[in-house]
Amino acid sequence: MALTKEQKNELEEVLKRTGAHREAGAMERVIPEDYKRNMELVEQKEIILTVPEAAAPVRCVITIAKDKEDQCPVHINMHGGGFIFLQDGDDDLYCAHVAARIHGIVVDIDYASSREYPYPMAFNQSYGVIKWAFAQCETWGADPAKVSIGGHSAGGCLAAAISLKAAATKDFKLCLQVLDYAAIENYSVCEDENGNERSKAFSTYYADGNVEVLKEPYASPAYATTDMMKDQPRTLIVNAQRCPFCQVNEEYGKRLIEMGTEVTIKRFLNSRHGFTIRMVDEWQEAQELIIREILKAGK
Repeated sequence: MALTKEQKNELEEVLKRTGAHREAGAMERVIPEDYKRNMELVEQKEIILTVPEAAAPVRCVITIAKDKEDQCPVHINMHGGGFIFLQDGDDDLYCAHVAARIHGIVVDIDYASSREYPYPMAFNQSYGVIKWAFAQCETWGADPAKVSIGGHSAGGCLAAAISLKAAATKDFKLCLQVLDYAAIENYSVCEDENGNERSKAFSTYYADGNVEVLKEPYASPAYATTDMMKDQPRTLIVNAQRCPFCQVNEEYGKRLIEMGTEVTIKRFLNSRHGFTIRMVDEWQEAQELIIREILKAGK
């Protein structure tokens, strides 16, 4: 049964009451001027795509380096925000930095909020956009063998789920998946009376109240079967010591290793959930690691 208006109001109250850390983090950070100048090295354009996989159109931001190389890499980025919040300016800066450094293209998928479109809308939209991006490689002068995917928090969940589905369908072949403090297990918090209420609100919204769907591997990749984890792309797992998903992400990485996938796991000991994109803690080192792995995977 779908969430009622009253239940949604209760969830909104939780999100409002527990969101102070986002504002505090934004106030404490200092964004270097040379990082901001990455916006001058790229061109960004917004497009609205309609993909066969999803009933709702999806907004995307295409970032192209002004010095884009022939047969360049393409990186697909999916933002965080608990499946609730949409893409923002921090993502634009991040995508500009990545595109400039890889001399290529970044496609940022601003998938639908689960407030209006619960699971599997964001997953279906993102999968469709990636199929579209592969089809654009010739027009873009990009190399389809250098297409990677990356996601942060909720976006990391989508990235892992998309990689699982792509291995099953053979619709496309990714050279790398970046799972950045990924929310790959979204069910257990709903069953834990003492669980983080903000995470519980995110999960409940995503499932539209039917939390059992969060045991599906495309909703929570941690529930993927062993067979589903075969033929996964090279993987980078970026973890934060102060992140509730730290342990489950490293366990997921170990399962990938057992299935023969090349996996790099880095735990940032002085960082919190969200640090890479929100530009706090060890964010610069994390972004450099992601860029190196994108370039390495495309060789």
